[in-house]
Amino acid sequence: MGSNAKQTKYIIVSGGVISGIGKGIIASSTGLLLKTLGLTVTSIKIDPYLNIDAGTLSPLDHGEVFVLDDGGEVDLDLGNYERYLNVTLTRDNNITTGKIYREVIDKERRGDYLGKTVQVVPHITNAIQDWVERVGGVPTTENGRVPDVCIVELGGTVGDI
Repeated sequence: MGSNAKQTKYIIVSGGVISGIGKGIIASSTGLLLKTLGLTVTSIKIDPYLNIDAGTLSPLDHGEVFVLDDGGEVDLDLGNYERYLNVTLTRDNNITTGKIYREVIDKERRGDYLGKTVQVVPHITNAIQDWVERVGGVPTTENGRVPDVCIVELGGTVGDI
């Protein structure tokens, strides 16, 4: 990245021991406030479940599924982000533990780790960080601007990686 390249800043919204306590609304509202200041804002939702997406989760346990333009079946919070921020998100804006583990295991099977023992630290944690940094800088508005800020909602409960 060149010295004049724009760096996306990140705001992490986390907390709570139960789902549905308002992290998504706080994240959406914070993004909207930043947008009113003229910033370009995007968002990412991280969920701790091992499912690849929310499509097969029981709505009684997890809530409604939101379907994105690219067909991604995600947490309803991403629908709030799209509406509040007037952005178009993709399935990559929703990270699940299942997606991360699948990515790391696929890399291990291809030999990307050159025979090293694959572990949660550093391989899983690096994969999460790499995913957030990659997706956080992807334009999600019609003007094609790289986001100034990416709001990351860290779903789940205390102790989830």
